[in-house]
Amino acid sequence: MPIYQNSTVDQDKLIIGNYTVEVAASAAATFVNVGAGILNSFNHNTTPYDAQAGNAPDPIEGIANEVCVADMEMIEYDSSVISIIQGGLIASSTSSSVETIHAGGYADTTITPKAWRLTNTRTISGATIQSIITVYYATPDAGPQWSFKSDNDTDPVAVMPLSITGKLETSRAPGDQLYKKTRTVVP
Repeated sequence: MPIYQNSTVDQDKLIIGNYTVEVAASAAATFVNVGAGILNSFNHNTTPYDAQAGNAPDPIEGIANEVCVADMEMIEYDSSVISIIQGGLIASSTSSSVETIHAGGYADTTITPKAWRLTNTRTISGATIQSIITVYYATPDAGPQWSFKSDNDTDPVAVMPLSITGKLETSRAPGDQLYKKTRTVVP
């Protein structure tokens, strides 16, 4: 017979399922859904000060830097969305019959950070419950990437890995510069 450390699980506090991933010019702008895929992880990473005194207690304890990282895999190809995600690294064009990404030669281009919104939605007792993470200021960690598979693979859909790193948006108030996470309270 199993031994449990907790006697119950509050079902209302579980996050079940995945997230919709959206991107915008800023947290106040209109967000664009990046399409089907999966959010694999979201991490808040901190780097402590490393000032040390060789003959006394460390003089400063605190955070030297903090970022958040979201890793995901997209499966829908939309050149205009990929262009928005990349923040100036690539350009896209679309005609009535062809979508094109243009890349390369942007050595002096500054990547424009974007706001990202990750939303998990579910229904509990007829009420819509959402868990939302808004990253205020993030850039992709690399240019577009595709992982192709065999036509005969049991899951032949090509995957586009994407990792973004959120940095402090210093125009916001201290304590609210990296991201916010909200969750609807179950009635």
